[in-house]
Amino acid sequence: MIYGYYRRYSPHEEAAEETSPTTLLRAERCVRIEVDAPGERTRLAALIKELEHGDVLVAPSCQRLARTAGEICRIAAALHDRRANLRLATERIDTTTPVARLVLTVLGDYERGVVTRHRQNGLREAAARGVAAGRPRKIGASDVPWLRMEINAGRSFASLARELGVHPTTVMRLARQVGEGA
Repeated sequence: MIYGYYRRYSPHEEAAEETSPTTLLRAERCVRIEVDAPGERTRLAALIKELEHGDVLVAPSCQRLARTAGEICRIAAALHDRRANLRLATERIDTTTPVARLVLTVLGDYERGVVTRHRQNGLREAAARGVAAGRPRKIGASDVPWLRMEINAGRSFASLARELGVHPTTVMRLARQVGEGA
């Protein structure tokens, strides 16, 4: 069977389209058409669970199916696991062919590369502003002399960890650093 699916846009974006998604899906001979509200995927998830061997899920376009190429690849993989196929009407991509599956894989890899580059640029910009990445440390350099004194006094790692609010392994690691620095 051929099923249609699309996600709604905001009203002003929908008004800008020249052909309605429903019209496009009816032209693709979809027996049933499911629609999700903006930001939802409940109907898509339910539809994917219903698909059987040989069924086809048709979407009017990439944008109407998912927000990112990686998400399209995940949907195509879920369909492939159910032995169903994906067809994107506007882009003329049909995953019954190996070439189309390759195209989707390449798009997903490209998008992951773009996201990685954006993240790395953001981390570099944050570092240039003096912002440290990651979770703030509970024990700073100012605590090291106190920690050295307490360890020399014979206090246990567990008691120090409870007092500092950290895991005993953290205290052990710092004790090793204190010992190496002495």
